[in-house]
Amino acid sequence: MQDKPSEFELIERYLRPLATDPCAFSLKDDAAILDVPTGQQLVVSKDLLIAGSHFFADDAPKLIAQKAIRSNVSDLLSKGAKPYRYSLGLAFSKPPSNSFMEAFAKGLLEDQTNYDWSLIGGDTTKSPSDLMISITAYGLCGKGQMVRRSGAKVGDQLYVSGTLGDSALGLCLRQKPELFTSLDVDAQTHLANAYLLPQPPIGLEDAISKHASASMDISDGLFSDLAHMCRASRVSAKIDHQTIPLSDAAQSAIAAEPSLLKTALIGGDDYQCLMAVSPEQEEAFKGLCADKKLKIQKIGVFTNLTEPLFQLTNGGDLLDGELDGFTHF
Repeated sequence: MQDKPSEFELIERYLRPLATDPCAFSLKDDAAILDVPTGQQLVVSKDLLIAGSHFFADDAPKLIAQKAIRSNVSDLLSKGAKPYRYSLGLAFSKPPSNSFMEAFAKGLLEDQTNYDWSLIGGDTTKSPSDLMISITAYGLCGKGQMVRRSGAKVGDQLYVSGTLGDSALGLCLRQKPELFTSLDVDAQTHLANAYLLPQPPIGLEDAISKHASASMDISDGLFSDLAHMCRASRVSAKIDHQTIPLSDAAQSAIAAEPSLLKTALIGGDDYQCLMAVSPEQEEAFKGLCADKKLKIQKIGVFTNLTEPLFQLTNGGDLLDGELDGFTHF
């Protein structure tokens, strides 16, 4: 067996076994057919990941595949949708090895199992530069129940899931390890893993669908994504920065190097959810999250539209509302 499979060998050996739904025709046709269950709607999202921008070319292939999957899963969850199916585009600058594809396909398969969805199609081609991974994700939600980013209202409470900043600090650790010499091995490992393998809040889609008035995933950093929500909803927000949830590892890193707080809050790649919840829905929202053992934290409230779009209390001298997040351009 040659070390580098041809395009059709790649599909046959590594991708076809992932296409378990009959609608995909075992990847032997030019398209798939998706049936949407009665009373539900299809929610569609797409993320494109490129080596050197979203991951390092020498990252483990299994983790590259899972990061691509999970960045799309977080989009669906934040809309109140459950993962359903996905299609995959791969562009390689040179033919991948069998060992790369075996590990990459293993990562896809593990997350297909974790998130109960399957591959239904895609494309493979040659890239003029770096490895590119494009996933189109399909989710299901009740008809008319997709939660948009534009529904936040004055008085709604501002919640986030999980902890923020770990991935951005994990990237910084990789690029500037000298800033993290005071951290123990466990803390460094936690931050490094957060960058390599996101943990989107699976299960949160139910609470969002039933109780949130607006929601979106946090991929470009808290401040950037909050600004998107505020603009779409025509509101502003007031945040108590001391309530922003940070992991023990992130807190230790920031205590040793205070400049890392800004990195944590604007760096992005959190793949958690940013949610607006009305006071009337708040107790039910918190109760459902508690039942599912999901970590959520209230960090502020939405207010009347002003400029800047948000302000930080109990620390405005440290951070201001003009802070932005990650941008590709």
